[in-house]
Amino acid sequence: MSEKKINILHLQNHLNISCGISKTIYLIVKNSSPKFNHQIACFDGDGFSRFDMLNIKPLVLKDFNNSLFGFVIHFIKLYSFCRQQQIDIIHSHQRYFDLLAFLLSRILKVKIVTSVQSKVYNYKFLSYKSEILIACSNSIKEHLINNYKIDERRITVIHNAVDPKEFVPTKTKAALVKELDIPDNKFIIGYFGRLDFKEKGINILLEAFLNLSKVNKDLFLLLIGNGVDEIKIKETISQYKLNAKVMNSREDIYNYYQLLDMFVLPSRIEPFGIVMIEAGIMKIPFVGSSVDGIVELIENEKDGLLFESGNSDDLVSKILKIYYDKKYAYQLVENLYSKVLRGYTVQDIIPKFEKLYLSLHHAK
Repeated sequence: MSEKKINILHLQNHLNISCGISKTIYLIVKNSSPKFNHQIACFDGDGFSRFDMLNIKPLVLKDFNNSLFGFVIHFIKLYSFCRQQQIDIIHSHQRYFDLLAFLLSRILKVKIVTSVQSKVYNYKFLSYKSEILIACSNSIKEHLINNYKIDERRITVIHNAVDPKEFVPTKTKAALVKELDIPDNKFIIGYFGRLDFKEKGINILLEAFLNLSKVNKDLFLLLIGNGVDEIKIKETISQYKLNAKVMNSREDIYNYYQLLDMFVLPSRIEPFGIVMIEAGIMKIPFVGSSVDGIVELIENEKDGLLFESGNSDDLVSKILKIYYDKKYAYQLVENLYSKVLRGYTVQDIIPKFEKLYLSLHHAK
């Protein structure tokens, strides 16, 4: 008789292509050993197709915008789903679902775990009820301890991961340059992710690029993603006639990394951006703000460059340092590539999730 599989339900609000949390769920499910069976419940998103390839059809819940009525409806639907699918472990990837999972665990006796990939500060009494919290970085672990008074024994740090097998381009660089109508011989600076000023600091990148463009016409800025400030970004590009392009999120993002001469992550808040290790595996010189999980991965002037968060002048200086010194940039990318291969691939990270799932399951 074959051993019964451990059934895990992942809860996430939006399964979006460019969302780091959605990517992590995908990598867990795709690279999981046969002893685990995964299900997903969410509100919506543009990233369902990657789960279609894994023969997983997420349970779609209606988004009631955090209303009490919606909370009750979600509880009833998830209760029924957990019973039907004989769920053993609920893995919440968003704080709203952490409370739902906690209440479900009181009735169904399922084990619960919550991943924390962002910094929030309110609703402390209702937050982070799971037995185990997975912090995506040490900065998030410290945030939970300092702001939510979580016992550090409940917190496990598991960094985000990249799958090198998925970062093999299927289009040539020449074909992409033609497709995007990028002028020849441009030095391309890229950012892929949420288009947001407040947390992601895209306004700082735009300001730095605007200043650089006044004295250097060889630069091109490629932004791929979606977000609340997408229209403002496009308006800025149009107003100042910048050599820049904004594109919607792509599922084949690995193709577009090869276009880049540099990746910039200008975040004001960045728990542990997957794009850092994606840039590393694609050997793209990396420049990031000196905050949170970025400084946890990037050692300044060894495997990337760090600039003062919010300081566009400092960002300009770091961009120019890589622009003018190709040999130095090569050394940086080789060091970051080696670091990613040594500890941030799915071969290193997914077993940590599985070990945690097994410890929870056997603790019943």
